Amino acid sequence: MEELDLLKKDWKKTEKFFPTISEADIYAMLHKKSSSIVKWILVISILEFALYLCLSLFVSDSHATGGLQSYTPRYLSVCMDVIGYAIIIYFIFQFYTNYRKITATDNTKNLMKSILHTRKTVSNYIIANIAYMIIIMVIFFTLAFNNDPAWLDIVHKTEANGNVVQAYLLFFGVAVVTIGLLAFIFWLIYRVIYGFLLKRLNKNYIELKKIDF
Repeated sequence: MEELDLLKKDWKKTEKFFPTISEADIYAMLHKKSSSIVKWILVISILEFALYLCLSLFVSDSHATGGLQSYTPRYLSVCMDVIGYAIIIYFIFQFYTNYRKITATDNTKNLMKSILHTRKTVSNYIIANIAYMIIIMVIFFTLAFNNDPAWLDIVHKTEANGNVVQAYLLFFGVAVVTIGLLAFIFWLIYRVIYGFLLKRLNKNYIELKKIDF
């Protein structure tokens, strides 16, 4: 908001010599900035969808996932992909709707409502994506626990030595730590990308509250 602060300072210094800058002019600037921020949120979500699609295609063709695919039911793989695409497409539509609304808005009250709704949509988007990732990882570890040859071999060996409980605890410990770490990384990435835009959007909201139309 440095640009807006400078505008206010110049406004006070020069109001004796130049025509007064109205609150409507400040509103117009905030409206333009808010619309631009929401547009960037929409663009980033579309780029994220494209990245997700590319990664899905790459992973499906990767030899590294051959073992996992061999014991993953086809219907489950398709279902997970459909849900993943559906989440992103749904929120892209929501971001587009928010952009249209915030662009068409013509008063402070509606603009403030649009900003609040956009912030809520972004928060829901982040929560939905992290929840989806956690569910995918839980399914992955469950399939590995019941089907992975290397893991089953370890279980058989530990059973013979009477240490199977320790092996189970180690497996679940690794699963919990891995899922928790990935969830934190996802949250951190979203926090950096969308948090920066939401912070700027929130500053616009605070400035709008100061305008008395």
